Amino acid sequence: MQDAKENVPFDWQNGAWKILREMLTSPGFLIQHQIDPFNDFLDKGLANVIEQFNPIILNYDFITEQKFFKFKQDSKYYQNDNWIEYRELSDIHKLFKDKYSIINNQITTIDLSEQLGTPNDKDQLLQTEFKEFVEEHLEFKTIDVNKHRYDLEINIYFNSITPPVIYENNGSQKIMYPNEARARNFTYASNTFIDFHFKTRERFGEAFCNTKEHPVTIIPKVTCGKLPIMLGSKACILSSKTYNRKIDYEECEYDEGGYFIVNGTEKVLVCQERQAENKVYVFQNSKSQSKYSHTCEIKSLPDKKVLTPKNIQVKITSKENIHGRNIKVSIPHIKQDVPLYVVFKAMNVTNDYDITNYILYDVPRENWREYTQFLRASLEEASTITDQEMAKEYLCKHVNMMGYDRDKSEKDRRMTYLNDIISNDFLPHLGENSKVKAYFLGHMVKHLLDVFLKKKEVDDRDSYVNKRIDTSGVLMSNLFRQYYTKLVKDMKTNINKEYSNGSWKATRDFNKIINETNIYKIVKFSTITTGLKFALATGNWGLKNNKNKQGIAQVLSRLTNNSGLSHLRRVNTPMEKTSKLVAPRKLHGTQIFYICGAETPEGAGVGVVKNLALSCHITGYSDISPVTDLVAHLPVKKISDINPSDIQTATKIFINGAWHYVTYKPKYIVDKLRNMRRCGIVHIHTSIVWKIQDSVLEIYTDAGRCTRPIYIVKNNVPLINDDIINKLDKKKMKWNNLISGSLNTYNEMVQKPLSEGVIEFIDVQEEDNCMIAINQEKLIKNNQKSLQTRFTHCEIHPSFIQGILASIIPFSDHNQSPRNTYQSAMGKQAMGVYATNYRYRMDTLAHILRYPQLPMVSSRIIKHLPSSNLPSGINAIVAVASNSGYNQEDSIIMNQDSINRGLFISDYFRTFKDEEKKRQSSSVKMQEKFVRPAMKNTLGTQGNNYSKLTDKGFPDENVYVKENDVIIGKIHPIHSKKDSNELYRCCSTSVKGAEAGFVDKVMVNRNGDGYKFVKVRIRTIRKPTVGDKHASRHGQKGTIGMVYKQEDMPFSKLGMKPDLIMNPHAVPSRMTIAQVVECLMGKIGTNIGQFGDATAFTKFNEKSLGDILEKLGFQRHCDEVLYNGRTGEQLKVNIFMGPTFYQRLKHMVDDKIHSRANGPNVILTRQPVEGRSRDGGLRFGEMERDCILSHGASQFLKETLQDRSDNYRMYTCKKCGLVSSVNKKAKINFCKNCDNNTSFAEVRVPYAMKLFIQELETMCVAPRLNTKKY
Repeated sequence: MQDAKENVPFDWQNGAWKILREMLTSPGFLIQHQIDPFNDFLDKGLANVIEQFNPIILNYDFITEQKFFKFKQDSKYYQNDNWIEYRELSDIHKLFKDKYSIINNQITTIDLSEQLGTPNDKDQLLQTEFKEFVEEHLEFKTIDVNKHRYDLEINIYFNSITPPVIYENNGSQKIMYPNEARARNFTYASNTFIDFHFKTRERFGEAFCNTKEHPVTIIPKVTCGKLPIMLGSKACILSSKTYNRKIDYEECEYDEGGYFIVNGTEKVLVCQERQAENKVYVFQNSKSQSKYSHTCEIKSLPDKKVLTPKNIQVKITSKENIHGRNIKVSIPHIKQDVPLYVVFKAMNVTNDYDITNYILYDVPRENWREYTQFLRASLEEASTITDQEMAKEYLCKHVNMMGYDRDKSEKDRRMTYLNDIISNDFLPHLGENSKVKAYFLGHMVKHLLDVFLKKKEVDDRDSYVNKRIDTSGVLMSNLFRQYYTKLVKDMKTNINKEYSNGSWKATRDFNKIINETNIYKIVKFSTITTGLKFALATGNWGLKNNKNKQGIAQVLSRLTNNSGLSHLRRVNTPMEKTSKLVAPRKLHGTQIFYICGAETPEGAGVGVVKNLALSCHITGYSDISPVTDLVAHLPVKKISDINPSDIQTATKIFINGAWHYVTYKPKYIVDKLRNMRRCGIVHIHTSIVWKIQDSVLEIYTDAGRCTRPIYIVKNNVPLINDDIINKLDKKKMKWNNLISGSLNTYNEMVQKPLSEGVIEFIDVQEEDNCMIAINQEKLIKNNQKSLQTRFTHCEIHPSFIQGILASIIPFSDHNQSPRNTYQSAMGKQAMGVYATNYRYRMDTLAHILRYPQLPMVSSRIIKHLPSSNLPSGINAIVAVASNSGYNQEDSIIMNQDSINRGLFISDYFRTFKDEEKKRQSSSVKMQEKFVRPAMKNTLGTQGNNYSKLTDKGFPDENVYVKENDVIIGKIHPIHSKKDSNELYRCCSTSVKGAEAGFVDKVMVNRNGDGYKFVKVRIRTIRKPTVGDKHASRHGQKGTIGMVYKQEDMPFSKLGMKPDLIMNPHAVPSRMTIAQVVECLMGKIGTNIGQFGDATAFTKFNEKSLGDILEKLGFQRHCDEVLYNGRTGEQLKVNIFMGPTFYQRLKHMVDDKIHSRANGPNVILTRQPVEGRSRDGGLRFGEMERDCILSHGASQFLKETLQDRSDNYRMYTCKKCGLVSSVNKKAKINFCKNCDNNTSFAEVRVPYAMKLFIQELETMCVAPRLNTKKY
């Protein structure tokens, strides 16, 4: 875009919100980091994973030597000189027996001994005749071969995926829509197809000199498995339905997807932090006794490969020897650490001076001594190894051997494996050029020595510069790779079985070993189907026996729309939540504007579970080749073409961590690349980092980097201006035009081409190269100074520092920070309308607020979020007063008449489900059946009410049900011995506990297995009652302490009465000034009919607000003169009163209140069971016991803990005190210990005490109860 001129004005405030509108309303911006990587996985990831295994080569029938025979020329059977191949002598014996045996042709009598397998005279005669035949007629020869007879080469290619389809039990098919998958407990998945290519080679002739190679056979569209599909992705059926509204498919209008549906449950993949690959880190070992003091490491991963990164380490020893400190290199698959100079020599850098040059490439010759003292010991250690061959022989001794070419000698195998390690496992991201790898190893050693000499700082593990975030695409690629590896392994095993006993042996045509008949016997598509489904259902990422990562897939939080959106933008650090480490939990400086500083859970998960800031976007993978090609045509030199001495004054260029170029014109290259990025020639998420002090230019295109959009500033003037904003308003430009200036079309209207964008995405690394103004005031003040700072960028708006939930808090910059954290958690628990399609959904639990309202005072950001159309709270008139004392300790007093008018009334939905399963009983399958049980022939019907059921076994809609009412009637037959009448057992579902409500919806259908299932949704009206939790948007949470009638509430001169009263002591100590300002602005808004702007980091004038209130006839500080509702007297002090947005939280008394007089007990201990759901007892702990004792009610304590719990009668021997066997009815009186049968004492103890005594007895401890005094 043309350079901005100072005379072109720009309205900062309105411009920022129009930019925000374009950003947030661009399709799927908030969940783009979920959908885009999954689309990349479908486009490229699947094919990459499948094709990186190609070719799969299998060899069969290994022959060490070939055996031949022919007839001698003087033999009567001689025909020609052709040699005939055989494997065993038995092959010749069979030929002899069939064609040449005289005895076998003469004897035609049947000998039963042949059938019995016993030796007979005929066998002995044949054997003798065969030996004579061989000696007289045949001659033999052998040829050494050491080759396989058969080769099978398999290449598998990705074909396509189909839309999700439902396969009904009757054989019919239809398209699966997401809500049907939820309702019928399906997995929303598509069939994945591959093309199976294979060709065979068969060797024959002497020494296998001839080869017959068959043409490639293709088996198209082989089912590879079912792949779960993310909603909103390109494979989702809804993404192709552009002309209809989402509600036509029973979907929420504001649901943009980003999650999976597995067995009817919505699952989200939580983004995972990890250490960045292909970056060099130096860490100091914290343990004082460690062998190495400093370690330089890199996790090397080649481009476009889905593999486990290779960890290469360069370490310097803690202790010195006679020559100094040793430097060792750790290489994958080599058992022990290797001396540094040996590794260089193995890469054909054999001269010690050259090796030192490779390490100290940018150090002037006069400064070498500072470094060489630490290289001397490594040089001496490798002094006996002088060339590449000796170095490789040294490394071969320590190779961790694998199953490489077992037909070769061990030395050759080790050398082959070592060459493979150096090529593919040692710094694989650099390719196979050994000179490039030598340069990079020298770079690692130099970095290690700089840190050791304290010329550079140790790398920060917690910095987001060194972090990457794995999104859904990377996670699915890694998971698919693991299960596809298992599929290939199983495929090889199945082909081996086919080779051993397959149908191809009938014709001996090896090319028929795989065909369309046995392809699904070889390729087990259930491996991937069940594997992916298992991982998404359980959250255990990886193979079933290797659960190394847990909690990656989680059930999507659906309580409110905001909680679901927040869950999709969550980031998890893979560390134990119980860990005592503090550093990873702290808010790091590099996380600002990328990670929300307020939204993190309390307790063990603090700082471990994070959320993305509002404008943060996680990059997907972009192809590196365009950048590499562009750089190659700029003034650069390949490092493979230059000497180390040429690098000293040059700038090193790293592309995704791979060092391939150097340049002497870094500024030109940086400016050129940034200009190309702003024009859209280079990918907009490409990171260009110029570290001037280190003479390094880093370019990154890898996935997982956090980026964010900011204004571009040139000459301290932003490029954006009001002309561009006007084009946005007129729909002549879109969000993408602001970023990539070369976009020149919109709605088929050709616009003027733009040279540069006005906004660009920068990541954490590039931010270090930028000078960013926080707002326009910084730029304006800076331009007025004589000594100006040169700004390169400016923030769009400071409020982008927060995440979705924190940005909704009004005036959040005026709150104490923990209060914002509390509200971020409570915002996910607030009731509202969580989706517009809630009537079609059958969620297990759901809350719907009946009369939700938009807040009168809110951030401008909320207008562009879905929560503006799906609010979760009500504007209530709040008075701040200590009225009657029922609102102390965060309690609130609520107006009963406000509740009657609908304040905070909600509907609670609970879904019960069941299905007709087949029960296995004594080798007989019994089919369950939905029906209203008949009392006369059904067992287990006591205590339940079946009157609400119809004959089908379900209640009608809008029928009221309560505790013990059966809502799903189901029976299964009992196969009794009597044949007269069929008996059934009831296995119905009833309403439990204190639940009650109306039957809202009954859904009957069949699942994928063809079994009939039912879901019954119960609707309960929940009115606010004493104990229910409510909260403002500022972390001021409280439960209802009292509900007063309207006539008992205080009132103003206008008759205004508060909806709720909160305690004034809650504000000063918590410093929630924002709630005070919200009330002030809300009072003005309600009177003038406007909404208040409460965006964080925007200025407001408290004095002008007070002036407006005075003009409206109110006190300027929002105080009101109130009168006592009971006496009519004026209250002695003015009361702060006005509208404040309050939320009703999910924590309600009806879900938690619990009491019982009697109920079920545990069979083992005979004490009450635990838990409200099982009608358990109330826990009576130590503190409760102490409290009762302090009141002197010891007899009440005995009654509670024994008489009403597990009172038990047992008998003890009065002589020895041990527990005895006494049964008065059977007249049994006996003590096993002392043979007493007359003197016993009856003792009352808790049953748990009796168990304890018996347990002690099993450990040979004799507890004696002394009852002689009684």
